[in-house]
Amino acid sequence: MNEDFVALNEFTWGYRAARTLQVANKIDLFTRIGDKSLSLEQLCDACRTRPAMTEKLLIACAALGLVERDGGFYRTTKRARDYLVKGADRYQGDIIAHSDAVRGFWDHLEEEICLEPPQVDPAAVHRSFIMGMHNITMGGRGRIFEESIDLAATKRLLDVGGGPGTYAILACTSQPQLEAVVFDLPETIAIARQVVEKAGLSARISFCEGDWEKDAFGQGFDAVLMSNIMHGPESMAPMKLQKAFEALIPGGLLIIQEFLLNDDKTGPLTAALFNIMVGAYSARELTRLIEQAGFVQAKLVANDENVGAGWITARKPG
Repeated sequence: MNEDFVALNEFTWGYRAARTLQVANKIDLFTRIGDKSLSLEQLCDACRTRPAMTEKLLIACAALGLVERDGGFYRTTKRARDYLVKGADRYQGDIIAHSDAVRGFWDHLEEEICLEPPQVDPAAVHRSFIMGMHNITMGGRGRIFEESIDLAATKRLLDVGGGPGTYAILACTSQPQLEAVVFDLPETIAIARQVVEKAGLSARISFCEGDWEKDAFGQGFDAVLMSNIMHGPESMAPMKLQKAFEALIPGGLLIIQEFLLNDDKTGPLTAALFNIMVGAYSARELTRLIEQAGFVQAKLVANDENVGAGWITARKPG
């Protein structure tokens, strides 16, 4: 992965890590653990917090090197005991609390800089999100895809929730025999058409407007790609996997990219921070769901923990 891209990715995710530390400090998480080992239930009682989100916070704190997990119990690391537990000689909790108190200035920095108040355009927000997926793919994730996924025998690829169609473009560019279909919502497809046209691949990449909650994915594909659409238990992953299974021909290839937690759920950091905001599976959990949907040969073929790009493949039985 290019060093410049990794550095920019760290800058982009940095405020999430800062907020994790600020909130953990605000609820006295580290002081309440102190030198003990506490369960999630005990911590929620002590901090007066919700279990699901508290567990996500603890996973991120573990990824930051501030807590350790031992089975169902959590304890502070030496770093946290030295700097984040009240009463420690080098305690830093007050300055962290101050950084939280002045956060409002940084949240509204653009208003301080701009001569006119920035306007929020919902269409522009959506376009930034979709083209952001194009940005990060072209910045480095796409290279992992090209190096890790073998599409030499693939003739028809379905890209579910394909956003700007970037992975379909990369696949068709490297595989002249391939045709692809991008499945997404109409407002997203409108953006994808422009990206595909600019790439000169309109003759080989077509579009299917649909809603994965309501519509089938189609049939007759020998590969289905699902990139970043199965974010933890709230993402309806089993339903999407079942529809992907139905869309594939026997022996067809399933390709999944996701932010993946490690199996101990103590990191890595990017996936742990994403988990707080949206949700994330561990590699073991997602592989189990893939197998439960009827797929075989499920395996993790690549995982860049710095940017949160984990790739899993599987096959529909022949």
